[in-house]
Amino acid sequence: MKKKSLVLSFIMLLCVAFYPTVANAASGTIFGSSVTVSDSMDLSNTTLNGNRVSIANNGTNTVIYLGLQVSSGTITRYNATLKLGNSNFTFRSATRSSGWSGTITQDESDPSIVHVSLTNESGVTTGLHQVATIRLNVNESASSTETCQIDLEVADAPTNPENPTCEIVDGKYYDDNGVEVTKEEYEEICLNPENPQTGSFLPYAVIIGGIVVAIGLYMFTKKNKIYHI
Repeated sequence: MKKKSLVLSFIMLLCVAFYPTVANAASGTIFGSSVTVSDSMDLSNTTLNGNRVSIANNGTNTVIYLGLQVSSGTITRYNATLKLGNSNFTFRSATRSSGWSGTITQDESDPSIVHVSLTNESGVTTGLHQVATIRLNVNESASSTETCQIDLEVADAPTNPENPTCEIVDGKYYDDNGVEVTKEEYEEICLNPENPQTGSFLPYAVIIGGIVVAIGLYMFTKKNKIYHI
C-alpha cells in the first residue's frame, strides 16, 4: 500500500510540474499574402503550407501583406526576411498594424530584400493576424501583367553590437538589440519592459508546490497506516 501511494504521488508531481510547460508553449508561422489578412481568408493566397504567392502589378497600389498564424500560446515578436523575386518591384514604404512596433527596412546592399523586426507588447494569440503592409514601387518598364513572386523566411532578431542598447545617444534612440528606432518605439521597448522573471519563476514555483503535495500525501498515508495498526 505504501509503494502504491508513493507511485501515485510521483505521478501527480509529474503532472503538476509539466502541465504549465505545455500550456505556455507558443507556436506560430509567419506568412506573406497578396490579400488583406482576415480569419476567413483563402489561405492559398499566402505563403503558408509551401504555397508560392505572386504579387500583381497594381501600380502605386502594389502591396504585400505580412501575417502571422498563431496555433498556440502568445507570440510577441515577428522577425522575418522578405525576398522580392522581380527586380522591377522594389520596397517603397511600410505600415505596421495596430499594436506592432519596430522597423521594416530595405537591405543596404540588396534592394530585393526587406528586413522586418517587429514587437507586440501585448502579444497575439490563436488565429490569423495581419502584422504589416508593404508598399512597392513598380518600374515603369514593367508590363501591366507582370508579377513579383515573394519568399518569406524567419530571421533572428537583428542586433548591432557597435551600438548602445536601450540608450539615447546624440539624439538617436536605440532598442534592446542596438537597432536605431523612433522615440515612441524606444519608450515602448526600453521603458516598459516585460517582467523577465514572470515566465521563468512559474515552473519552479509549480514544481516546488508539487513536491510539497507529494510529501504531504506520503506523510498522510504513513500516518493513516500507523493509526490503523
